[in-house]
Amino acid sequence: MIKYYSVNGELVPKEEASLNVSDLAILRGYGMFDFFLVKKGQPLFFDDYLDRFERSAKLLNLEIPFSREALREQIMQVIRANGMQEAGLKLVLTGGYSGDGYAPAKPNLVIVQSPLPNYPSTKYTDGVKLMLHEYHRSLPTAKSINYIVGINLLPQMRAAGAEDVLFYFNEKIYETTRANFFIVKNDDTIVTAGEGILAGITRKKTLEIIPGNYRVEVRDLTLGELKTAREAFITSSTKNIMPVVLVDDITIGSGKPGKVTQHLMQLLEEKVQQYLAQPVG
Repeated sequence: MIKYYSVNGELVPKEEASLNVSDLAILRGYGMFDFFLVKKGQPLFFDDYLDRFERSAKLLNLEIPFSREALREQIMQVIRANGMQEAGLKLVLTGGYSGDGYAPAKPNLVIVQSPLPNYPSTKYTDGVKLMLHEYHRSLPTAKSINYIVGINLLPQMRAAGAEDVLFYFNEKIYETTRANFFIVKNDDTIVTAGEGILAGITRKKTLEIIPGNYRVEVRDLTLGELKTAREAFITSSTKNIMPVVLVDDITIGSGKPGKVTQHLMQLLEEKVQQYLAQPVG
C-alpha cells in the first residue's frame, strides 16, 4: 500500500502531497517526468533512467533542484517508506510557480510511487493491436508531460480494440504514445526508428541484446514496411517486449507472435535478472 510521496525532497503522506495551482504544469502543461520499475526493492536500470531524466530537464530548460546523489537518496527514501518491493516510480519535474503564468520558475520535484503495472498474459501469448494516427510529437527526445493527443484518442483507441496508438508522419513511423516500435523483416533483421523519438530505456536494453543474435537497423521506418514485416513488437518500462500482430487492418506476418520476438522477450528477462543480481550501488 502506498503511504508516502516526496515533494521537493520532503517525505509527506500521500493524501497531503500537493502543489500550488500557479505551477506551470497546471497552467500550461509544462513539465517533464520519468518512470521506472522497482524490482526486489531496487530501481531497475537506475542510472539509465536518471541519465534520461537529466537530458529531458536540459531540453526543457528546467534545472533539477537537487544533486544526483540527493535525488537517488530521495527515491530510495520513498521506496523504503512505502515498503513495496515491486512497484512503479515516477519522477515529475514541473515548470514551477510562474509569476506571470507563462515563464518557468524554480521547478518543483515530485516523486510518486504506484503499484506495479500488470498486463494479462494473453497480450504476450496472442499479441496486441495498434491504431495508426498521423502525428509527430514536439520535442520528441524529451519525456514531457504533454500527452494531449494520446489521451484525446483514447475513446477511438478503445473502440478499435487497440493497445496503443502508433504515430507516423510523412510516411515515417516513429513511436506509440508510450512505447517504442520495432519490426522484424523476413530475413530476421530488426528495424526501429532512430530519430524523432523518445529513446526508451527498454528500447536501449533491447538494442543491447540484439547483436550476436540478429542484425539490427536503426533508421527511418516507413509505413510500407508494415505490410511486409514478419513480426512487430513494442517496448516500454511497463510492457517490456510486447508482440504486435495487427496495425489497423494490417496483419503482421502470420497474425501471431513470432519466434524472434519471443526469443528477445526471453533475452530481455535474463538481462533484467542479471541486473537485479548485482550489488545495489
